[in-house]
Amino acid sequence: MQQMLQRALLYGSAVLSLGGLGYAIQNGHADADVTTLLSSADVQLRLAYAMGPVDKNGVPLPAHAELLSCADKFLGDVERIEPGRAITAEFRGFLHMLRGQFREAAASYERAQQCQDVQDEQRDVLAFNQARMLAKAGDRQGAIDVFGRHAQALDARYGHQRSLEEATLLREMGQRDAAKQRLDRVSRDPAAKPMASLQAGVEYLALGHRTEAEAALQRAAAEVAIADYHLAQLKLQQGEVDKCMQLLERVAKAQPAEVRRRLHDEVAVWSAVSGDARFQQLTGSLSASPMR
Repeated sequence: MQQMLQRALLYGSAVLSLGGLGYAIQNGHADADVTTLLSSADVQLRLAYAMGPVDKNGVPLPAHAELLSCADKFLGDVERIEPGRAITAEFRGFLHMLRGQFREAAASYERAQQCQDVQDEQRDVLAFNQARMLAKAGDRQGAIDVFGRHAQALDARYGHQRSLEEATLLREMGQRDAAKQRLDRVSRDPAAKPMASLQAGVEYLALGHRTEAEAALQRAAAEVAIADYHLAQLKLQQGEVDKCMQLLERVAKAQPAEVRRRLHDEVAVWSAVSGDARFQQLTGSLSASPMR
């Protein structure tokens, strides 16, 4: 279970974990009726998450709302049969999130942490999710406070993830020195995982600390190919266009789909080289690759 939650959390404040059901079933905490209802809610929530609330033209999808309505009913049935379960509150938090009700989601994740059947690993993930929902609701200080209350347990189980997410929040709050301090904790630890170094490098870059950003991204690049994408951005900022293009070409070969997506979403970032023949050739190659 711990490995599953570790993978689910990953690195990045946008990621939510929804892992309590497997633990509950594995340990015999649910009877057949409740298990069926929770499994049904789980399926509806995951389908709704994968689908998204609108189509490519921004038109709301009735099927998305229907999935959430079904999940809501299943959870309500569980709450009547067996109230006070951590997994039910966790799923309800996810439901609120999918409806864009971020404060309500945070409250559900907090409530789940207080349930008698909550497990230690589950509680840590719930704390991350609570903080993330508060941040999405605009309450960054509230998110920082949640991380502070759970700091010891989160750091013991998830290493530097709390510091990295706090750094993002503090930067967004304009507390740039405090944000850098959090990143320095990560970058000075020789045992920091490559994904932690990657996220630290990206945050350093957002803060404008290019030397620290390059060092962190270089550490990550040996094992995390997408680090080259961020290094390419850094080299472009420094005016090293040749090096930028070399890095961008290398990462495009390693992760073409991901680079294609990022180039599409971050057009403004690459405006300075949009007229460069090498960049045009690269983007043209990436666009053509699915047809091959």
